[in-house]
Amino acid sequence: MFKRALIVAAVAAACSASAYAEVTISGSAELDVMYYSNQTADGKGKFAIDTPVVLNFDGVDKWDNGMSTIWRISQKPGPGGSDKATAPVAFGTREAYIGAKGGFGSVKFGRIFQQTYLQKDWPYLTDGSGNTGEDRGVGSSAFFDNAIGYEGTFGAVNVFASADLGNGFTDKKNGSQGYELGGGATFGAFHIDASYLAQKNGAAATDGKVDSTGKVTAGTAAVSASGYDSTFFVGGRGAFGPLTLSLDWAHDKYDRTDVKEDAIHGKVGYSFNDKLSLNAGWTHIKDNGAGDKKADQLSTQLAYNLSKNTMAFVQYRYIKLGGAGLKPEGFTWQAQGIDSSKDSMQRLVVGTWTGF
Repeated sequence: MFKRALIVAAVAAACSASAYAEVTISGSAELDVMYYSNQTADGKGKFAIDTPVVLNFDGVDKWDNGMSTIWRISQKPGPGGSDKATAPVAFGTREAYIGAKGGFGSVKFGRIFQQTYLQKDWPYLTDGSGNTGEDRGVGSSAFFDNAIGYEGTFGAVNVFASADLGNGFTDKKNGSQGYELGGGATFGAFHIDASYLAQKNGAAATDGKVDSTGKVTAGTAAVSASGYDSTFFVGGRGAFGPLTLSLDWAHDKYDRTDVKEDAIHGKVGYSFNDKLSLNAGWTHIKDNGAGDKKADQLSTQLAYNLSKNTMAFVQYRYIKLGGAGLKPEGFTWQAQGIDSSKDSMQRLVVGTWTGF
C-alpha cells in the first residue's frame, strides 16, 4: 500500500491552499492458471487463465473536529475471453461511495460491498471454497448499488447495518432493494460472527448467447419482485497455536419458490512456519426442493509466502452432486460449469497473489 498527495496543477494555480486531501492507492494482482474437468457430455476438460487486478483509490480529509470525510472508487478488471476468467469492467464498478468517519464508526453512501458477503469471505473460506460460501445463494451479488451503510467497532465487538434504496420507489417492483444487519465478537482466541441479509427478488432480463462449441443458451425475461429472498449466516473460529479451526452455517430462503437451502462448512488450517500453510475444508449444501438437489465439496489450499506481499498457492476442489444435473437452488454457476450429464467435477488452480 502506498500514498501519494493529490496534486492537480490547474487547481493549485488557482488556489492558495497548501494542503490537499490524502489519497491512498491499494489493491492486489492475481494470476490463476486453471483446469476444470467434466465440462462437456463426453467428459472434456477446460484450461483457462485469469488475471484479476483489484485497484482501490481511497480518500480521507480530516475535519477540524476530528471526524473525516472518506471516499472510495475501486474496480476489479480481468482479461475476459473465457467463462472462467474475470471480465473487463468499467472504472468504479466495484465500489464507489462517499461518507464520514469518526469515533462512532463510519457511514457510507453509494455502491458498497454487502458486509454479509465480506463476513462470509474471510477468514472462513481461505481453503478456496468461495464458490460454496460468499459467492453462493442470496447474497452472491456482493454489492448494494444505491445504499447507506454503517460499520462500527466497540472494543471486542463489531457491528454493521446497510440499506439498499434501489430505485427509490416503494412499490413491489423495486427489485434491488435490500437490507442487512450483523456483527461479531472476539473472546480471547475465539471469534463468532452472525448476520442477516434480505433483498427483493426481482431479476433483470438476460441476453441469450452461443459459446465456442455452438451451444445455445436462451436469454430470460425480466421478472418483477414478489418479495424478499434472505440469508442468515453464523460462524465461529478459534486459533490453537499453529492450528486454526472454523465452522460456519448459512440458511437461504427463496421467497418466490419457498425453497430453503442450508450450507454447512468446516475448515482446518495449519501453519508450518511463517512461509508455508495448508487449509482444507468440506462443504455440504442441500435444499428442500424436488429431487436430490445437494452438493458436497472438498477444497484445499497449500500456500507459500514468497515475500511480505506475494503468495504462491495451489488450490484443489472436488464437487459431487446428488445426481447428474441436480444442483441446489443457490448453486448454479458455482458448480464450476459441470456438464448437465455429469454428477462430479474437479478444479485445479496454480497461482500467485500480490497485495499492495
